[in-house]
Amino acid sequence: MLRLVLTALCLLTVAPGMVRAEIPVDIELLLAIDCSSSVDDEEFILQVQGMANAFRDPMIQEAIQGGPEGVVGISVIQWSSDRFQNVAIPWRLLAGPADADKLADEIAAMPRTIGTGATSIANALLFAAESFNGNGMEGYRRVIDMSADGENNQGLDIHIARAQVLARGIVINGLAIRNEFPNLDIYFQDRVIGGDRAFAESAKDYVDYRNAIFRKLFRELRDVPVAVGPELDPSWKEASLLPHP
Repeated sequence: MLRLVLTALCLLTVAPGMVRAEIPVDIELLLAIDCSSSVDDEEFILQVQGMANAFRDPMIQEAIQGGPEGVVGISVIQWSSDRFQNVAIPWRLLAGPADADKLADEIAAMPRTIGTGATSIANALLFAAESFNGNGMEGYRRVIDMSADGENNQGLDIHIARAQVLARGIVINGLAIRNEFPNLDIYFQDRVIGGDRAFAESAKDYVDYRNAIFRKLFRELRDVPVAVGPELDPSWKEASLLPHP
């Protein structure tokens, strides 16, 4: 498998004018982090640390290699209002624990690039969908992992945006952080998620986010049924959430 990946990487660097091969991956997974005004700096850090720790977990690292290709593609964006979205971590391949650890370090060191703004889940979804174009990968699945602590309150209508994303064959999963909106998980189920086997994970607050993002990543990477997700626990379940040294 490693030889196939290296060969594919070589093909991506061919001379101008030649056809560029797309690398087969088990999933192209885009992680979208809420940076709207309702997310303070401490809450942003909790998201970043929780996501980084998830990629360091042995279960996640095993799941990365568990598909037919043994390779996944990952990217991270930050978003808030209809005008504020950017790529925080460009697309890259993960083919094993070393790649996952490197990505975790990048996520942990990732600065907040959007400090304010309304909550435009709709425009963030469209931005995310566009970022799949030309990423050099061809996944069995394309998935947007949308995290938010509030409802869409600006920009395009959420139903229109969701329909446009689903029309491209992209699945939308959700992670509802319910610290301000206790029923946000219901909103995600009804209006945000969509596509084949789409699901919404729930976190009661930003401290609980670390457990929720672990469960969500495991279910997405392993492509396991929704029913098996909630009882999964990360290796740090009883430990304090501390920055990686």
